[in-house]
Amino acid sequence: MPETIIPISVAVPACRRLSQLRVTLIRLLACDPSPTEILVHLDGNDAGLRALVEGEFPNVRLLHSSVLIGPGGARNRLTREARCSWVAHFDDDSFPADSDFFARAWTLILRYPETAVFAATILPMESLDSQGLWLQSLYVGCGHLMSRDWFLRTQGYLPLPVAYNLEEVDVSIQLHDLGGRCLLSGELRVFHDHPAPLRETEDTQVAMMINTVLFPLLRYPLPLLPQAFGSVLRRLFRLARSGEWRVIFRSLWALPRVICQYLSLRAPVRTITAWSWLLLRSVPLRVSTTIAFFPSFSA
Repeated sequence: MPETIIPISVAVPACRRLSQLRVTLIRLLACDPSPTEILVHLDGNDAGLRALVEGEFPNVRLLHSSVLIGPGGARNRLTREARCSWVAHFDDDSFPADSDFFARAWTLILRYPETAVFAATILPMESLDSQGLWLQSLYVGCGHLMSRDWFLRTQGYLPLPVAYNLEEVDVSIQLHDLGGRCLLSGELRVFHDHPAPLRETEDTQVAMMINTVLFPLLRYPLPLLPQAFGSVLRRLFRLARSGEWRVIFRSLWALPRVICQYLSLRAPVRTITAWSWLLLRSVPLRVSTTIAFFPSFSA
């Protein structure tokens, strides 16, 4: 049993994946030193997941929603309920690859306390020199540490059941506009036990197409909307080339309703930060030579 406790909360959104959640919680509880607390959100309040956590992991704090609010909606609740000022986010099928993960995380937090997000290296898809540290615009939901204070300054995630192409990019550009930095670390390693499907389901592809439109509509300033329109056209072209005509039809049919539903939430970032966010997305910067000179765009 770990004797040292690190002042970090752990947040895990869970939905239907029982065996994967069991593995994730076992791996989290095996970490030494351990986090202060582990919180799990049950999306849709699945009875089987509730029985698993309450029966096998009684020390885990449980939250739930009666309707599906997606990983973003769950992360909103988990972060607000967390007792610590730093929250480590995983999915129900991802977990630390190293038992001393939280010690490594705390070392980075102490070294760069003003950072908004520390992005983990996601295995087995990514590899990074263990000493590598990069300034970038994005992080991955299944493996990152978020400053609770920075997060609460944003509008948070949209509570969408399928959040691909929207979840992390939306919060990351909000943080960037506030002056928050995202550092990718090779010392933080997270294993994501989720092989990519050969083909996404039709429903998922429709949601991804809608989110591709929704993100720039909510966050891009007017000068960048033409660039976003080009990205949407390229995705439509790829779908057409693959013969996904039903996906295209369903997406175009649903878009007017979705736009009407969310347009009131439009809060575009400033043009200068939108451009710098896009630049960092294309070309991350090595911290050792750049972070001291990277401009802050906070108000």
